Amino acid sequence: MRQLKKWTTVAAVSGMLLISVNSVTQAHWLFKDIDSVPWAQSSIINAHQMNVIDGMTDENYAPQSEVTWGQFMKMIVMTDNPSFAAAAGQGNNWWQSYVDEAQKTKGFVDASYRKENVNKPISRLEIARIVSRVLDPSLRFKPVDEAAASSAMQKQGILEGRSDGDLALKENLTRAEAAVIVDRLFEKNGLYGKRYDHPDVKAASGMFSTHGLMLGQTAEQAQAILGGPLETGKDQADGAPFEKYKNYVLTYMDGKIAEITYRDPSADLHEAKKELGGSAIFQDKANTFYYFGDTDQLLIASENSILIKWDSKNMDSYIRGGELKSVNEAARDYASRLNNHK
Repeated sequence: MRQLKKWTTVAAVSGMLLISVNSVTQAHWLFKDIDSVPWAQSSIINAHQMNVIDGMTDENYAPQSEVTWGQFMKMIVMTDNPSFAAAAGQGNNWWQSYVDEAQKTKGFVDASYRKENVNKPISRLEIARIVSRVLDPSLRFKPVDEAAASSAMQKQGILEGRSDGDLALKENLTRAEAAVIVDRLFEKNGLYGKRYDHPDVKAASGMFSTHGLMLGQTAEQAQAILGGPLETGKDQADGAPFEKYKNYVLTYMDGKIAEITYRDPSADLHEAKKELGGSAIFQDKANTFYYFGDTDQLLIASENSILIKWDSKNMDSYIRGGELKSVNEAARDYASRLNNHK
């Protein structure tokens, strides 16, 4: 049972979600160190959204660090099956389930794999051999020579040379390069499903929507829009059922959508540059809040995500307490009405 992290990292204050970003200013909204690899940024985001690659910390991806055998076993298995769940209780041998799946079930790895190498860097040649088996099932469960591996990778456009077409097969793979490979494999295998890589937030009649998703919809209605989820489970924090998609995390209560998290930011919303259907706009130091008091719907635009939820009238207490700045006329009018009816 996994806990929702990063995309729903919001602190609960008196039942209201107020703070959702780290105090450290990041160069990039997801990881602060990926501006150095602009050619890999979108791939890193995509691979992270698909649960295939994590950061080394919440703030850092370490794009130039080398990838180990164990790490790539996880990446390749998760790319082939994003819903794969490793066996619990393996401790320091976290990689064992992925190695077993890659070696015994999928035939992605041959005798070149050694257990003692699991924490050592993996070469681009071994990557080519493994990925060629993913691309061509006829190569599984048998050795693949360098020529066949290189040909398959180049033909499919998965691995490119580092300079002048040189595949640099004897060199080790970096985490930035791994993300690009994972991204290209997902494009090939079609497992991204329906993609909504740019926010499309709208509001009408006191209701927020994004790509047609709205609070109160059923799982069937959500899946008609998004397709099948990558992962389902219950949040460790409160036990609420959730569905995770490439671009979304949906949380349910009584069978209806209670929270919608879009796993990408909108600068226009975060900076309060956009009006949404007459909603009142408030800000604190970290977030911008779009609020419909009549319907109790709240949209929180942070620096790394967009969250739509029922507010349960928590906003009113913070507005009365002067803890939020009124940004637009609708917010000033709403705050005035609240303060006049204390």
